[in-house]
Amino acid sequence: MVFGVMDNSNDSSSSLSFVSSHLSHGSSNHNVSSSASNEHGANIEILTLSKLSGSLEKLLVDAEYDYSDAEIIVEDISVGVHRCILASRSPFFHELFKKGTDGSGKEGKPRYLMSELVPYGSVGYEAFQVFLYYLYTGRLKASPTEVTTCVDETCIHDACRPAINYALELMYASAAFQMKELVLLFQVFCVLGCVFPHL
Repeated sequence: MVFGVMDNSNDSSSSLSFVSSHLSHGSSNHNVSSSASNEHGANIEILTLSKLSGSLEKLLVDAEYDYSDAEIIVEDISVGVHRCILASRSPFFHELFKKGTDGSGKEGKPRYLMSELVPYGSVGYEAFQVFLYYLYTGRLKASPTEVTTCVDETCIHDACRPAINYALELMYASAAFQMKELVLLFQVFCVLGCVFPHL
């Protein structure tokens, strides 16, 4: 029997103990109960990770939860970030924040210029927002309409300049900021796109 997880911790723990109590009854039911227990445990983990992802998303997208302690200037736009999150997710940012900074922005927050962080390439605002969303939530955000919609209605928008620039900026950010799993993810998408161009 699989139980739903409630926000109330007492309900959740009683459900877990009820499932685990089945494990002690008879060897014939052991495999079934063990399988149900494993499935229930996996569902709880997925739910917990989903809630964590949603909570961290608030820090990035909800102005009410703006507790940022640094800013990165991208295309003259200030983007508030949380150094602890960026440092824990990216070796690049971990090393950067260990050094500190000479400049400071509003409210005494350290300020970093994207053009100085990636001097040999370009990362635009839209690409950086999608990159940050992945850092905070572990999920890939849908590409913004600015780079996925073309004024030319006959354009399928998979090989025109805005789409290519955006894809390159996102891949460059992933590589420059040392997010290996995101680089691998884009490589898989590229391979799938070449093998199955209709995807």
